[in-house]
Amino acid sequence: MPVVNNPENTGNMETFFLVIKYAAAGILLLVIVAAVILAISYNSMYKPPPPLPGEKTFSPSIDDQTVEQGKFPVIMPVPKELEVMTGSFRVPDAVNYVSETGNNGIGDEMIERFSGLPLTVTGSPWLRFIRDGRLPEQGYSLIIGAGGIDIEGGGNAGLFYGLVTLGQIIDQSEGNIPAMKITDWPDMETRGVMLDISRDKVPSMETLYGIVDFLASMKYNHLQLYVEGFSFAYESFRELWEDTETPVTGEEMKLLDRYCAERFIDLVPNQNSLGHMSAWLETERFSDLAECPGGYKLMGLIDMKSTLNVSDKRSMELVRQMTDDMLPWFSSGYFNANLDEPFELGKCKNRKLAEEKGVGRLYIDFVKELESFIRSKGKRMMMWGDIVTRHPEIIPQIPEDVVMIEWGYESVHPFEQNCRRYHEAGLDFMVAPGTSSWTSITGRTSNMMENISNAVGSGLKYDAMGMLLTDWGDMGHWQYWPVSYAPLAYGAALSWNYDSRDDLPLAEFLNRSVFADRAGIMGSLVLDMGRYNRFEEYEMLNMTTTMMTYMLGLTDKVMVDAIYAKMLEGVFDLTGYDEELTSAVMKRFDEPAPYDYRSIISYTEMLRNSLTEADMDRADAQLIKDEYTNAVNMIHLGARARQYMIYRRENSAAGNIVLLEQILDLADEVEREHRRLWLARNREGGLERSLSLIIQLRKHAERDLKIMRRSRLERSVIMTGEKIAAAAAAIYIRTR
Repeated sequence: MPVVNNPENTGNMETFFLVIKYAAAGILLLVIVAAVILAISYNSMYKPPPPLPGEKTFSPSIDDQTVEQGKFPVIMPVPKELEVMTGSFRVPDAVNYVSETGNNGIGDEMIERFSGLPLTVTGSPWLRFIRDGRLPEQGYSLIIGAGGIDIEGGGNAGLFYGLVTLGQIIDQSEGNIPAMKITDWPDMETRGVMLDISRDKVPSMETLYGIVDFLASMKYNHLQLYVEGFSFAYESFRELWEDTETPVTGEEMKLLDRYCAERFIDLVPNQNSLGHMSAWLETERFSDLAECPGGYKLMGLIDMKSTLNVSDKRSMELVRQMTDDMLPWFSSGYFNANLDEPFELGKCKNRKLAEEKGVGRLYIDFVKELESFIRSKGKRMMMWGDIVTRHPEIIPQIPEDVVMIEWGYESVHPFEQNCRRYHEAGLDFMVAPGTSSWTSITGRTSNMMENISNAVGSGLKYDAMGMLLTDWGDMGHWQYWPVSYAPLAYGAALSWNYDSRDDLPLAEFLNRSVFADRAGIMGSLVLDMGRYNRFEEYEMLNMTTTMMTYMLGLTDKVMVDAIYAKMLEGVFDLTGYDEELTSAVMKRFDEPAPYDYRSIISYTEMLRNSLTEADMDRADAQLIKDEYTNAVNMIHLGARARQYMIYRRENSAAGNIVLLEQILDLADEVEREHRRLWLARNREGGLERSLSLIIQLRKHAERDLKIMRRSRLERSVIMTGEKIAAAAAAIYIRTR
């Protein structure tokens, strides 16, 4: 059949293509208009960085009055009563001891380890262990005279603490110790540490044993290893971890439990049981147990899928099986179920229930069911108090046997207010400040001291059971172990003798008994390492802004400013601070100082150079120097990245190329050294996750370096596109 050319059809096609043409032109015009508007918006949102202060010169601090080596021993925790007497005692080369009870609960190995001397049976006993019922269970009296040494204790723990004090004195006295009498006892019954072994870094057994010895030397008597995900080898779920992780096994926990018990430390099983369940919910087997299977935007920014669906009976079944796998390896009468930060609770699957019953009711129903199960196992449940302080209406429903843990890691945390609430409710509780080591690389010294002092003082005022000093590992667990020595010593000192806080010889004790530094500089140096954040824009919550740069990479300044603003809005929702305290803390962000990257780099460089002068009598002396050297490199990498982010649009392309090349060189060095140093103290599992932010930063730098090396026209077009994208992203973030 011949094709008939229909004029009507031709007209319709022409009309159709004309509509398409005008629609495309309209869309193009809208895109151009939107791009122009966004470019203008970018310019209005972009805040040029303030001028930097002049360059400064630095010298190391002296944190407390230095006592010459060989002078009177520095004891920590500081004893409550110390009387210096005339004369001295010449310590023999070996210990010959006697115990009036025949068995003082302290094995020969412990006497050798903590006195620093081998045992002998020759000669007359010069060290005597004596029970004294007039002293508290953990109290002791140490009497050093010309004829020998008596350690009197209210119980075995008291005798052990007397031995620990004697060991510190012997270690500092070169064989001749002054005559004295010490009578001492702790302010807090329980003095604990919680070490995070779940944020990528799982210590080797050798490292864990060393940590326990250090804690025992500081008279701690409680230790928890924080477990979320698969840092513990759950036998019932072997297929979920055996190919990818290197967890602590049950057998290893049992050995560590025994090791702790010999040192009068209670190793308490710890396992998160509601929130912080991301690793489990990311598996195919348990993904449908999430409260929000599709994820939830925390603060409108951070994707979360971490909370169990409390109304699904399988959630409790999972937690019970996890608990059954863990508990048999521990002798402690306690179990920390954590139960903190269930961010998504009542936000998705249980939204209607939360509206009907309230989030607090959803939470406490789950708590009570779990507590009943824990009690049936012969354990006393511990749990964090963040949800309880947000929902005080559920306090009367908390099972009476539960131990609440009031946590807060800022100097301003309302410990007193919250401790009073627990006290008035008749609940047993502990206070949990932090070491301030995590997300800071080398610590936040000032915040650490104020935070611990605030927590312990408030706990003592309201009869807390004790202190649990937390050492977390957020964002890759980059702080090396020696960074935690100072805060752990400080927490031990205050929880034992709070009145010693105003005249504490912390730096000198670190020099002598921790780092064994004959040059006498490491104590002040490590405390100074935690002070670089004074050159940042403001005192950031829970981290330093230098560290925060790693989270964002080399993102455009306008977008970073929008993210910061959004985070500051949301972070106070997480803290639970009341309106008055929130307002007071927000003032620190009102007028930010310039980010003084030059001072950060020169200050930490000065400290790194001082490391060469340290003369530590420790087997890991060089490792400690290497760890602090790489920590400074991490700070420099973050500072250079932040410098680039802030000043990128102010600098020439040539200046940016030099800066990006510095960033790439630092990133390569930091990554290489971090791998080596990690494996010196820790298991391999989690290392690649720990490095991910450094690798991401390097990729960003490589991308930007390619852009900066393009022609001026190409660079201008690309950077204009970046401005438009950054403005769009910033508007999106601000309106979420």
